[in-house]
Amino acid sequence: MPYYPMMDWYPFMGFWMNFIWLIIIIVIAYFIYKQIKSGTILAPSKSAEDLLAERYAKGELTREQFMEMKEDIKKST
Repeated sequence: MPYYPMMDWYPFMGFWMNFIWLIIIIVIAYFIYKQIKSGTILAPSKSAEDLLAERYAKGELTREQFMEMKEDIKKST
């Protein structure tokens, strides 16, 4: 049987490849966990009326502007 120099370090190559894949999987799982915890992945989207009500509550809109925009939203849906 011929001698291949690669055969001497092959067992360690298998260990390091598995170790690298394990690190990659852990990093991906960590980023998914952080996204879920911050609520950016599974956060329910708000309706246009909810967003409009928030702007009105913050004082960005007057009552007249709020009522006009609310009627426009109702007409479009």
